[in-house]
Amino acid sequence: MASGGSVGGGGASEVQQLRSPGASGPRCHGLQPQPRHRPRTCDGPPDKVADVEPLHGFKFSFLCLSGVDDSVSPRTLCDISQEFSFVEWGVNFRAEKQGKEPRYASLAWLRQLREEIDRRQQTGKFAPIHFAAHLGGEYCVDVMKGDASLVRTLWEDYGFLRVQLSPTRAHGVNSAQLRKYLASLKSVIIALPQVEFVLEVTKETRGLSFALMDEPQPNLAFLFSCDEPNKSIGGNDSSLLSHGRPPPCPHPGIHIGYGGGLPVGNL
Repeated sequence: MASGGSVGGGGASEVQQLRSPGASGPRCHGLQPQPRHRPRTCDGPPDKVADVEPLHGFKFSFLCLSGVDDSVSPRTLCDISQEFSFVEWGVNFRAEKQGKEPRYASLAWLRQLREEIDRRQQTGKFAPIHFAAHLGGEYCVDVMKGDASLVRTLWEDYGFLRVQLSPTRAHGVNSAQLRKYLASLKSVIIALPQVEFVLEVTKETRGLSFALMDEPQPNLAFLFSCDEPNKSIGGNDSSLLSHGRPPPCPHPGIHIGYGGGLPVGNL
């Protein structure tokens, strides 16, 4: 979700606070687990799967709009979520950008959001609001190295039940030799079964991603991201359906999503 305007404070103190788990225990703040809609097994041989309707055998879970920041009113987000329950808000986390650049909300804004959700919960007429933490930079690397503290804090103190990892150069991560993190990342995923981890799948991350797909965890999902968005945005060319897209059902039973290069023609 593109957003502009000024972004509130944030600095080293907030980064340290984000890493320090609170003593209050888990708080969901109305952020409930996503329905685990799993794609049913696709009919037909693998070489024919790409020729059928792209969404054949799939059930839609939600639409994630990422990049919410201090320019967006927490009240507005809650109002939209109440009307459109399939919307999930993606909050970007990157140490050097947090609360300083557009699309990176400050922790002060996250606290305001939490307060707004708590206030609405007290009314008794409140539907769950879905949020996901999108980790880049050193935050993402630390998780892949086996450090579960940040994810635990995001779950316990801020109510995030989904965490997306984007270990790519575009997100400030050296993507060379990502497969070396296979064991350590899996240990974090297993240690926090209450959190669904989402790994971005691109050419850069395929070594790690495919290895994890071969031994899927129940709380691990994959986001297939188009490396080079198609320039024919809004077109109806059938070639858009396969541009930058993997076969729709490479690993039946795994929660998956698509991102990047999603014009009207292939959405």
